[in-house]
Amino acid sequence: MANDLRHWAELCGAEFHPAGGERKDPRLLTQAALVAKDQGRFREYHYPAFRARWADARDISDPEVVRALLAGAGLDADAALERARSDELRERLDADSRAAIERGVFGAPTLFVGDEMFWGNDRFELVRHYIQKSGG
Repeated sequence: MANDLRHWAELCGAEFHPAGGERKDPRLLTQAALVAKDQGRFREYHYPAFRARWADARDISDPEVVRALLAGAGLDADAALERARSDELRERLDADSRAAIERGVFGAPTLFVGDEMFWGNDRFELVRHYIQKSGG
């Protein structure tokens, strides 16, 4: 899998330096993404968070790393981190995950155009075709 990711990164011109050793729990990073989304700052959060995980090999389970990403997205980092750690966001992420599984999602990236499901980064051209076909 690491070789496949490395090959895709090379093809796309993306930096890719996976963290060695133990895989870090992405839950806090993901719950913080929901906070950023709710506050209209998802794009400002997502790209640096993705880079922290895949290009910079930072410890995405570290609350200080997540706090810095939230601050960099223009959010009140302390308040956003507190909300990201809340039971509400934990339950919301769990519910969103269950809903995705019920819809047929089994991996990332998974994209839907209407009811048509596409899995894998090698399907992006098919997604583009279906979006154009649907008039979107």
